[in-house]
Amino acid sequence: MKSKPYNLKKILIVYNPKSGRFSEKRLSFIISFLKDKGIESKALNMITDDIDKNFASCFDAIFVAAGDGSLNHVINHFAFTDIPIAHLPMGTVNLFALENKTPRSLKGALNEILNKYEPVKVNLGKANGRYFLAMTGIGLDAFIVKNIEEKIRINKKRMYNNTIKYLNYIFNIIKISGNYKYPDINLNVKIIKNSADKTSDGHELFREYYGVKQIIVSNIMHYGGPFKIFPKNSPLSDKFDIRLISDVSGTIDVVFSILKSLCFHRRHADNADFYLKTDTISVSASKPEQNENIFYQCDGEFAGTLPVEIEKVSNAATMLANPSLIF
Repeated sequence: MKSKPYNLKKILIVYNPKSGRFSEKRLSFIISFLKDKGIESKALNMITDDIDKNFASCFDAIFVAAGDGSLNHVINHFAFTDIPIAHLPMGTVNLFALENKTPRSLKGALNEILNKYEPVKVNLGKANGRYFLAMTGIGLDAFIVKNIEEKIRINKKRMYNNTIKYLNYIFNIIKISGNYKYPDINLNVKIIKNSADKTSDGHELFREYYGVKQIIVSNIMHYGGPFKIFPKNSPLSDKFDIRLISDVSGTIDVVFSILKSLCFHRRHADNADFYLKTDTISVSASKPEQNENIFYQCDGEFAGTLPVEIEKVSNAATMLANPSLIF
């Protein structure tokens, strides 16, 4: 399919100075690159500046120069608006950029976005009122996210080498996983199998899963980096891909489960005990008093504690996307 360039004349650059690959030099390059193309731009620091919808509506697009968490922040501000959002991958992992096959280099990414990408309405997830583009994790990975965020707040030292930062991130994951106690908590997952599946009296059908330790509710193919854990998934799909992990009691079990997902996801893609597909789930602890001890995260950012209601929301964001992918 041959694409036509989307006409951009005025761009709002939203950047996060704490993102893994951010630097003032890279920000200056973006501004200079756009200026050379005859495009007016305005840079906005998402930590210190307000992101105002009325102000942003004066621009043709928003370029998020940051990672997935910052992209999540911007999407939550501009859900159900027509202003297109592009992701310039300047975080540590950059899941949507991987999904969108956006070049890692800034020059390559800018050229692709300006010359090839087009606005596409995508579906988002919504967890207790918070939108997410990539995924929501419940259990261990949310525990890891929360603890890593606390480590970052305590450790003010900035790592400019993204490879070192990613390796440090992996090291912290292993260390934190080793400290996780894997409490004997049941997660009851109520799943609407299909919006058309109803009983004779019109009530929707649910299925409950018990003894679950970890749940990944995904809106895209990738998880944790360049790993296509959910190869049949897409932000254009009307359902999530959900991975349930039950039989884990320590770090070795977690590593084995991850390797199983990486190596055998194609074999198990249609296995209902390995992957589930649905548009709505409800998650809570088996005992209500344990809800506050189980965390969930959205797009790599700590989001809260159980219970959580998660649903798929159609055409909720406008993204500048690679037209050759169709996701």
